[in-house]
Amino acid sequence: MPQRMTTPSIPLLDQAQARWAALGAAAPDLAPAITLQRAFVHRTIDTVDRLQQLDKPVLNLEPGLAATKLRASTPALRGEVLELPVDLLGPLVFQACDDLASGGAGEVAQRVRNCLDTGRIDIPSLLTASFDRNQVAIRVKATHEGIAPDVLWLAAELAVGPAAHVAQQTIFAPPGQQLASTLTGALDSWPHGYCPACGSWPAFVEDLDAVSLLRCSFCGFQWRLNFAGCTYCGDDPAQLSSASVATGAPHRAQLCRSCGAYLKRLTVTSPTPFELLPIEDLASTGLDILAAEQGFGRPSLPDLGTPERYPCENVQSTR
Repeated sequence: MPQRMTTPSIPLLDQAQARWAALGAAAPDLAPAITLQRAFVHRTIDTVDRLQQLDKPVLNLEPGLAATKLRASTPALRGEVLELPVDLLGPLVFQACDDLASGGAGEVAQRVRNCLDTGRIDIPSLLTASFDRNQVAIRVKATHEGIAPDVLWLAAELAVGPAAHVAQQTIFAPPGQQLASTLTGALDSWPHGYCPACGSWPAFVEDLDAVSLLRCSFCGFQWRLNFAGCTYCGDDPAQLSSASVATGAPHRAQLCRSCGAYLKRLTVTSPTPFELLPIEDLASTGLDILAAEQGFGRPSLPDLGTPERYPCENVQSTR
């Protein structure tokens, strides 16, 4: 009797499937979002695995230089010379557009895809601009081409986020190595709410026992919350308030009356893997709705002096 072929189990994917099942049962109205998210998360898991097997790293950065940048309030990955695997990441931009088009963005996402198909946007420099968190450059190019800036930004971000994650791991979590003391000290004294690896704002805070860890929305880096004021504007803790969807609920939204921004705080038993961060973000949608109903929103990316490199230019000529 022939043996039945079985598909090898992928722990992260199994974990994601279980989380989606629970989330779909608890919030049936999220079913369309879950369907769309499945494609993104599956690709992220696969892309991170493939990136980790490459012979050449995305970037090389000495711990001492990374520490110097952090002490100057500059994210470690910012402005570095990159070796992005365009053959791997480029197709992901097109696939993201297709998924967004079928998932509700329709003709808006299809126009972005058509613009990419005709070569009016240089894919390598688009990926680099996204890695650099150069939102201004991508927005200017999208506006010039008459396509939706937010869709172009999201498609590029979904494609290059795994590379940013793997890159920050080579610096802050080198396999088989202990983190250099100079880098540890610089991280411990990092005084900002934006990510010390890439410069993005956190997706949320994970409260784990007595430790609060900010989790980057782009590269997934986790760092300690070292101050009591607003994560975004740094204002006095007296300007902060808290809201939850139900009395006694473990998750809450931290609201800042000074800048009008909010940050989700999720009580967890262990840090969420990078690949599954979007699932927890979706699972806490109730907090986003609650904050919006009270007039609070998410801030734009911090202004860290964006380099003037546009995604219609050739990357090699601008380095």
